[in-house]
Amino acid sequence: MITLKELNFVNVWASKAPYPGEQYAEQAALKLIKSVEAYEKFYKDKVYDFILSNGEQFEFEVFPMNLCHMLGIDYKILSSKNYSDFRKDVLGLPKSLKSYELLKAITENIDEVLRYDREEAKSILNYYRIMIKCSIFEKISDFERFNFGVINFDKEAYKESVGHTYCGHAEKFLYVQSSEQTCPYFMMGIIPSGEAKSDYSDADDVSDIRKYAVETLVAPTNVRDFFNGQKVAIPTQILTTTAETMTKTEATPSDKLSLLNQYHAITTAYNIPNNMDIYGDYISTLSSMEKPSMLIKKQF
Repeated sequence: MITLKELNFVNVWASKAPYPGEQYAEQAALKLIKSVEAYEKFYKDKVYDFILSNGEQFEFEVFPMNLCHMLGIDYKILSSKNYSDFRKDVLGLPKSLKSYELLKAITENIDEVLRYDREEAKSILNYYRIMIKCSIFEKISDFERFNFGVINFDKEAYKESVGHTYCGHAEKFLYVQSSEQTCPYFMMGIIPSGEAKSDYSDADDVSDIRKYAVETLVAPTNVRDFFNGQKVAIPTQILTTTAETMTKTEATPSDKLSLLNQYHAITTAYNIPNNMDIYGDYISTLSSMEKPSMLIKKQF
């Protein structure tokens, strides 16, 4: 279970965080390795197109350059001149490197990294941050399970609930149940990435589908503040695209009901208004059951 003590060290520089001991460091390192493996299985070279219950569609991708930060490795510090000896002697890396190359070098030389941190006065890695970030990633890494909801994040609503502004830039949060007591939900904050792509079809209208990438992974203890006053939707369909294949997966009635019940439990537990938007999915369901002309007559 994640403790408040671990959470308090998440934002501390690795060199300032106390060494957690050999056993904890090894456990965090193992989680890091498994998270990189999960990335290569579920995310690498894959593009996800989500359709939500509110009718919204957006594209999502986890880029290699995002992963190092996501999993708790401070690329800017470890790629600086101050750590050139570490990169050369422990990782066998040249001066110039990309963040994903650094991450892979750390996992491939993890025994040497652990030995270095065990013997040095200051740690290279923040093992508390790695432990928590990888725990979040582990829970949210397989989208095809339909185990997540989406918060369309409104900073003003958050500020009104908390009393101060959220410092990140995330426009949406994907959330999953964590089974943790101190932080019951894990969240992935995502931000727009590049320009929206046009979805050209045979229809007369052309809609823009926004593209998103990961900004951060968080395990908030103030769960109520992330949901209070926020619009929430659930995924109803996921299109997974690679260079070779395209797979469409639709949420089953059981998947949808489970997520709706989960959100109902959130609103009840934290005494907040129900802002779940399922209008788009409701219309889609009716459209598949009746002729369009009949549906139009019933709406008016």
